[in-house]
Amino acid sequence: MLAYVLNKKGEPLMPCKPGRARKLLDAGKAKVINRIPFTIKLLHGSSGHKQVVVAGMDTGSKVIGCAAIANGDVVYQSEVALRTDVSKKMQQRKMYRRTRRGRKCRYRKPRFLNRAVMRKEGCLAPSVNSKFQSHLREKRQVESILPITQWKVETASFDIHRITNPEVESIGYKNGPQKEFYNLKAFILHRDKYTCRSGRKIKHANNLHVHHIVYRSQGGTNTPNNLITLCKLCHDDLHKGKFEIKTNKSKTKHATEIGIIKAQLKKQWHFAETFGYETKFKREQILNLPKSHAYDAVAICCNDGDIVSSYNHIFYKKHVAKGDYQQTKGRRSEKRIPTGKLFGLRKYDLISTPHGEGFVKGKRATGYFAVEDIFGQKIHASFNIKKNTVRLKARTTTLIQREQVFNYPPNHLQGRGAVSLPNIEPVTNFV
Repeated sequence: MLAYVLNKKGEPLMPCKPGRARKLLDAGKAKVINRIPFTIKLLHGSSGHKQVVVAGMDTGSKVIGCAAIANGDVVYQSEVALRTDVSKKMQQRKMYRRTRRGRKCRYRKPRFLNRAVMRKEGCLAPSVNSKFQSHLREKRQVESILPITQWKVETASFDIHRITNPEVESIGYKNGPQKEFYNLKAFILHRDKYTCRSGRKIKHANNLHVHHIVYRSQGGTNTPNNLITLCKLCHDDLHKGKFEIKTNKSKTKHATEIGIIKAQLKKQWHFAETFGYETKFKREQILNLPKSHAYDAVAICCNDGDIVSSYNHIFYKKHVAKGDYQQTKGRRSEKRIPTGKLFGLRKYDLISTPHGEGFVKGKRATGYFAVEDIFGQKIHASFNIKKNTVRLKARTTTLIQREQVFNYPPNHLQGRGAVSLPNIEPVTNFV
């Protein structure tokens, strides 16, 4: 584990060993800025000497991998879990606002066309924009603790047509299944031969509808494999819950999001671009590391032939909403939910208990809270926080948990015909 160092102006310097940081703190020459990752700030002047620090990022639509290398040492590794609940919360907010207009209270006008963001050219959907901003947020967090010299980012290009149809070749890209159809609805009706595809043995209605198998509110798309032809009778019965249709998960959702994120990153960020096949070769053939987003980021940082020493700590991060705003629950909203602090703690506060460190997941008025780690594993289902509890960190939109890993052996290249790792000492003192 390393201690990250800032100068008295708050600018990042090279990290140091924990022992060196402890001496600076004991001598009153530094103060603690952050616990995770452990960061100190100098209270006196320093030489400001910095070495070359190369950072790499493995982009993704679910998880981001990030790493930094200095002088042949991995000085930072992280994996960030992105938010996937943005679309659901937007739909829920829409439902609450629409319901409010029908209550006996001040009328609220619908405001779906007077937003400036709706008129902005090139605006992103909220769910995709959240993931795009998460990439930039991780970039800023790394640059706040390390003097990054260069960024390398792995970008990916997906052939959406080949994902849906692996046998497509040459002219097949031009002659797609929807060729010569006016719109998607006409294609779906023709594909299903203008008959109801519910499979029910009843007398079907003459009116035909095109139905989303996975609802748009649940992440469904407008792709043909998510659409089916139903008659009006079956369509109504389906929404009433009288029967179900087998769902088909979209194969192109995350590939499409990655393409959008890549295009936006290139507009707002200057970096050296790398590709997946290069990352895979360096991770497997040179570094001999297991598959993970954090280790992919380590391979992205390296040049061809570089060998780096191990870093056995990974910062796992998770992006969450800024706050909890639901005030009541129950069929008639008869139960109030404490949205603020309860016994001095909020949801997702990091606390230390005799059973271990974890995040507040559920609060009870009795003082017995549910505590979990960042992976959702229970530390204690009902712990009395009024006894032997210390709050380590207040809630933020980025939850951080440091984990020690042991699947990164010091001589992992031996026995594969490659050069063994040199005996490199960890980063010493650059203060």
